[in-house]
Amino acid sequence: MRILTAEEKKHYDELGYVVVSDFFSVNELSEINKELDGCEAPVQSTGEHEGFTYQLAMLTDKTKAFAYDERILTLIEDIVKPGISIFSSKLLTKLPHSPSICHWHQDDAYYTEVVNSDTRMSIWVPLQDTDEKNGCLWIVPESHKQGLLPYTVKNNGTCRKALVEEQVDLSKAEPVPMKAGSILLFNALTWHSSKGNETDQVRRAFIVSYQEATVPVGRGKQHIILRPAIQEA
Repeated sequence: MRILTAEEKKHYDELGYVVVSDFFSVNELSEINKELDGCEAPVQSTGEHEGFTYQLAMLTDKTKAFAYDERILTLIEDIVKPGISIFSSKLLTKLPHSPSICHWHQDDAYYTEVVNSDTRMSIWVPLQDTDEKNGCLWIVPESHKQGLLPYTVKNNGTCRKALVEEQVDLSKAEPVPMKAGSILLFNALTWHSSKGNETDQVRRAFIVSYQEATVPVGRGKQHIILRPAIQEA
């Protein structure tokens, strides 16, 4: 198990995200892909929830173990504190040749409807290599520093609580291609999006959102305290 290096933590704090390479082994990803082949909900081909499988950590023992993995908790312990709990978890599947986009948005546009958090963030774990052809994540560095912004509701694609693009500067947006086995950490206020999948292969991303354990609720029954906050004497 490892913690974030000083350089990685600085990257996260200043830019709103950081990628840690070679975090999971090929064998681990193969096992979780096999597990998902057997339990993944039928993937919607249209609509706001296209490609999403919700409550992922509650599906099977293996998906639960993935979300609860002590290596992940140790990696994020300098970001999410005091203590660590799960807010929610989901799988995002981009089917081959799917044109569906995930609009530019902030996760907290959805999450603050439930509860506020000072440290909420997500891990984004690609189960296949991701690049611009199959729908890698795009991010605007430093965007988290602007706080929670107004949104408009789109009538197409996913992530429909979308930033009002005429009111934000997306000129610094950059793709974040990742090798399978890497893990992306990003702030719940960071602007992000993804495009369609132009390839013949499925693209899956395992996503878990964490927050400090002192926040009393999360997304319904998905809220689980994994590391209680330590009370100082």
